[in-house]
Amino acid sequence: MATDVHCHYVPPQYLHYIAAHESSFGMRWNWLDDERARLDAAGMSFAMCRDFVEADRHLHEMDRLGIRKRVLSLATPLINYRAEGAVAIEGARLVNEELAKLKATHPERFDAWAYLPMQAPEESAGELERAVRELGLCGGHVSSNVLGRYLDDPAFDVVFATAAGLDVPLFVHPSNPPGQDRLGKYELAVVGGYLFDTTLNIFNMIFGGLLDRHPQLRLCCTHAGGYALLLHGRVQREVDTNRELAARITRPVVEYLRTLYFDTVCLEANYLAYAIRVVGRDRFLLGSDAPFPLGEPDPVAFVRSACQDPGVVERILSGNAEAMRSPGGSRRQAGRG
Repeated sequence: MATDVHCHYVPPQYLHYIAAHESSFGMRWNWLDDERARLDAAGMSFAMCRDFVEADRHLHEMDRLGIRKRVLSLATPLINYRAEGAVAIEGARLVNEELAKLKATHPERFDAWAYLPMQAPEESAGELERAVRELGLCGGHVSSNVLGRYLDDPAFDVVFATAAGLDVPLFVHPSNPPGQDRLGKYELAVVGGYLFDTTLNIFNMIFGGLLDRHPQLRLCCTHAGGYALLLHGRVQREVDTNRELAARITRPVVEYLRTLYFDTVCLEANYLAYAIRVVGRDRFLLGSDAPFPLGEPDPVAFVRSACQDPGVVERILSGNAEAMRSPGGSRRQAGRG
């Protein structure tokens, strides 16, 4: 049975919390009918549905799709780094406590990535430690940028040092994509903007020294790494012809990529097969992006269609997730094909 590491949930208690602090969060969740909702956040509107807030619906879908466990994370549009101070920290604590309750109720079916208020790095580090040591969550959830600052910014090092010290992975999901002034039509912010942001963050992490500063860090980047794996040859060519850029790294670009994990949410079997050839079968984990409509509707079947080798399929469906979340379980596998 498979483990889905990329699946979203919204604790209903958190909806009440953000409604009570609307001026701080700048969000509004409106139910349109019994099933559909609209979330207005940061100048964007998102179509949501009841599947996000009802765990029983997750369980039903998991049984239907042959998924043993889902590792839940707060739905992206609700990741808000604009709220300040105690309000943001209290909100994160509430989310994580509700995720922990859900895990405790269904320990064989759910785990969770702790929501971290990354606009407050010191507090995020403390919340990650609490979520792991006291609540039993498997790691932390961070966005690919924090109000436009990518994760190589030294201000965030305290969070990464804490994750490395706890020996737990972090789930890196895009938010607040760049170029929104040009992505307003045709849902292009959702279709392409988030993937561009993941791509930019990955290369910032490489050239900004984050992966060198924290060599034991375990990061799982969503949506098959955006376009980073496709662009690795082009980026390496720039390194080979740009001495200043070359001086910022100590090894080929692809070797940095092979220290990261990626989920399988790319919706194109041929691309997943290519990406596995770039970084190796041990770097990919099953993901669905459920319950978003743009997610993979049958993630297990998708992996089977992309990978003809049953051993590779099994690793992606479950083995790699177990290895990534196990103590000391990741970077010694880097680069295995």
